Amino acid sequence: MDVHLTPNMEMYLKTILEIDLEGSEARVKMIADRLGVTMPSVSGAVDNLRKKGLVGHNPYGKVALTEEGRIVALKVKEQNDLLYRFLREVLGVPDRIAKEDACTLEHVVSRTTLNRLSRFLEFVQVCPLGPGDIVADFVNWVNETDQARGAQPQQERTAS
Repeated sequence: MDVHLTPNMEMYLKTILEIDLEGSEARVKMIADRLGVTMPSVSGAVDNLRKKGLVGHNPYGKVALTEEGRIVALKVKEQNDLLYRFLREVLGVPDRIAKEDACTLEHVVSRTTLNRLSRFLEFVQVCPLGPGDIVADFVNWVNETDQARGAQPQQERTAS
């Protein structure tokens, strides 16, 4: 599908997908609550997505992804998940910040960069130095240099 979507449209699709994956029915109010926007904003966005053939929606009813909408939403979610993993597991970015940054970056990073990030995450797992050694060395180096510069060391980090 070659439909131009704004980052906001992608965010709506991903949110509808996430609600669906949780086993709930996506409704305008639920989407508005998740995204922190008004119900009229959601209604307008859903109408635009409906016109593009990406969602089905009857007024006051469930918002459902079409097959094409689901493909787009899954792609956006995959991008977000990859960026989040890189930010958390490799760079050791705190969880809340990693979520926010991944959400922003998922709309602007090229497919080429995402593919390279994915390959890097694979490499870290099979690296001859041992899975996680590169990441652990990086996190230690960041903490040491931050301390030398008077910054707080990074404490929050996922296990590799």
